[in-house]
Amino acid sequence: MKIVSIPEHYRRYYTATDRPEVIDVENANFISILAKGSFTEEIFYQRIALLKQAGQAVIDLFQDSGKSFELSVLEGLYWNDKKYGQHSISNVFDAGPLSELNYRLMIRLPEYVTRQHIVAANDTLGAIHKDLSNGIEFFKYQEGKCIQMYHKGPFIYEGETLVRLEQFAEENSLSKRGIHHEIYLVDFTTGGSQENLKTILREPVGQ
Repeated sequence: MKIVSIPEHYRRYYTATDRPEVIDVENANFISILAKGSFTEEIFYQRIALLKQAGQAVIDLFQDSGKSFELSVLEGLYWNDKKYGQHSISNVFDAGPLSELNYRLMIRLPEYVTRQHIVAANDTLGAIHKDLSNGIEFFKYQEGKCIQMYHKGPFIYEGETLVRLEQFAEENSLSKRGIHHEIYLVDFTTGGSQENLKTILREPVGQ
């Protein structure tokens, strides 16, 4: 029985180059968790671990159905409250305090996974996780036209890549119209050096 690899099945979605480019992103379904706070906090990593556990629970629902799939990579959306004003592409993490940063952690799912499957999977999580798992939900995202670029290496240097994206947008008369999106092609939660991290930085834009 073939097991679907999400990054292989949606190859264009998970592909970027080291130069800014325009991409039209298809609608996609995710298992996700919505929260607020700094990505430096331990609870950020606890939420990631729980989301992966819930994602695996969804996979287990399909193991004997002929629709088996593997757990995909982690993604994140990041934005600030309106009270901090409109921020540019390059200063999403500087517009307000990190303690007030909104984020949605998410993992992509095949189209046949529904909200009911997320609820069923969530019910299998242990009682010790219930406070956090209450935030796990089905999320449908319609991203549309975006600019994106591949970022290799530590997160601390993402700003340089975002500046290049911002310059590309200005040169092509494109304006920011949505939420900063990161796709983590390499798992950063395992510790160790960040030199080999591979991340797609994606920004929804309009004319």
